[in-house]
Amino acid sequence: MRRNAPFLLCALLSCPATAGWVVVSHHDEYVAYADAANIERAGDVARLHDIIDLKAPRLSPYGVAHRSSQAHSEFDCTAPRMRTLAFALHAEPMGGGEVVEAVTPAPGWVPVFGGTLLERLRSFACGQTG
Repeated sequence: MRRNAPFLLCALLSCPATAGWVVVSHHDEYVAYADAANIERAGDVARLHDIIDLKAPRLSPYGVAHRSSQAHSEFDCTAPRMRTLAFALHAEPMGGGEVVEAVTPAPGWVPVFGGTLLERLRSFACGQTG
């Protein structure tokens, strides 16, 4: 992964924090939101913007303090897998403030396991219940 990948920020910046955000998961350490107003569906694939809003600042693996993360992900609605299209850490809650770190995701699909936040996001993006 590369840090500060500016070309990926275009996808994230096109998704303002004032969009149709709904709570997908509430946890002791974070609240996860999905942009319900901008889900894109093409056949068996759904694309979704999400924000993870931390309840307390956290350090990234590179030691960068952040309060939220914003991602644009693609989910396979027929198989439990996903891939991240863009990912950034933000200095402020709800994807606000300065982008303090941007990551170039590894290409390819990764599995989505049951009982995880990714499973909830996939279910939401694909329009499934549960």
